[in-house]
Amino acid sequence: MINQRLKQTVLLAGMIWGILFCGSWNICADTYKDGMITVKHEELPVKRDGSRMQFNHPSSLVGNVITNALSYVYFEEKGLLKKKGTLRVFQDDEIKKLTPLIIQAFSVATPDQVIAVSSYSERVLLTDQQNYCIMFMSGNSLNIVFSRIHMFQTYNDTMSEKKKFTMATENPADVKQSRFWILVPSAGQRLESKHENWLVIDLGYDAYQQPVAQRIGTVDEKIKVGTSDLDVRLKKLEEKMSSGSAPAVAPNQPPTATIAQEARTESKIKNKLLILRELVKDGIISEEDYDYKKAKLLREAMDDMSLKDQLREIKDLKSEGLITEEDYNEKKKALLDQF
Repeated sequence: MINQRLKQTVLLAGMIWGILFCGSWNICADTYKDGMITVKHEELPVKRDGSRMQFNHPSSLVGNVITNALSYVYFEEKGLLKKKGTLRVFQDDEIKKLTPLIIQAFSVATPDQVIAVSSYSERVLLTDQQNYCIMFMSGNSLNIVFSRIHMFQTYNDTMSEKKKFTMATENPADVKQSRFWILVPSAGQRLESKHENWLVIDLGYDAYQQPVAQRIGTVDEKIKVGTSDLDVRLKKLEEKMSSGSAPAVAPNQPPTATIAQEARTESKIKNKLLILRELVKDGIISEEDYDYKKAKLLREAMDDMSLKDQLREIKDLKSEGLITEEDYNEKKKALLDQF
C-alpha cells in the first residue's frame, strides 16, 4: 500500500515537473524548441583525420560567450548574383532564442552526441531563411558545421514530412563545401582543414568573453529597429516626395535632379527607388543604404494597394532594374500566399 502510494506520488511529481518545465521553456526530452527554431541531440559520426571524434560533452557554456561567438559567424556568397562583402549567418533575434537552447543541450549531451540546430529568423522579404548546422565541443573550441546557410524556406516547407525526414538524417559533417557560400573566419576562428563549411571557434578568445553588445548590422535588423543613418539623411527628401513635389531643377543640375523631376508622375515606390538609385551612382549613399530602403518600401509602402496592383508594381520595378529577380520572386510568392 505504501509502495503504491509512493509510486503515485513520484508519478504525480514527475507530471507536475514535466508540465512546469516543458510548458514554461518548451523543452522536452532531447529536443529544445522556441517557435520554429529547434535544437536537439543527434548521434552523428564526425571524423577528423579519418577517425571518429569523441566530444567534450557534457559541456558547461556561458550565455555571453555563446551569444558573442554566434554574432561573429560570417559567410560570403558565391556565384554571379552574389551579394558583395561578408554577411552574418545568425541575426540577433535568432541568437537570443538559440543561446539558452544551445546551453541547455550541451549541458546534458553525451560524448557521442552533436547538437543539431535548425534556426530561422524573421526576414523582411518575405520567406524565412533557414540555417542548419551541427555543433560540438572539442577541447575549448566550439565547432559549427553547416549544410545550409540562409536557404529560403516557406512555412509549408518546414512543416512537411519530407523536410522533417531530411532534417532528421542530414549530416553536415559529410559536406565539405557549398556551391552558394563559404564561411569567413573572424578573429579567434579558423576553418577545419579541407572544409569551407566547418568553423572552429576558440571560446577562450577575449572578444567572446566580453559582455554582450547589441549590434544592428543587417538590413533586416535595421528595419526592425526602424531607423538607420539613411533615414536621417533622406528625411527632407522624403517629406518633399510625400507631399507630391520633387527637388527643384536648376539649369546646370546633374542627372539626379532631372530623373527625380521626371519621376513625379511615376508610382510612389518607383519614384523613390529611381532617386535612390541615382544617389548610389553619385556616391551619396551606399548599396547597403539602397537595399535598406528598397526592402522597407517593398514591405511597408504597398499596404494600401490591391493584390493585382502590387503584382503589377513589382513586375514593373523588376523590368526597370530597381529590384532584383530574387526580390521579385520573394515578394510575388508572399503576395500569392495571401490570395
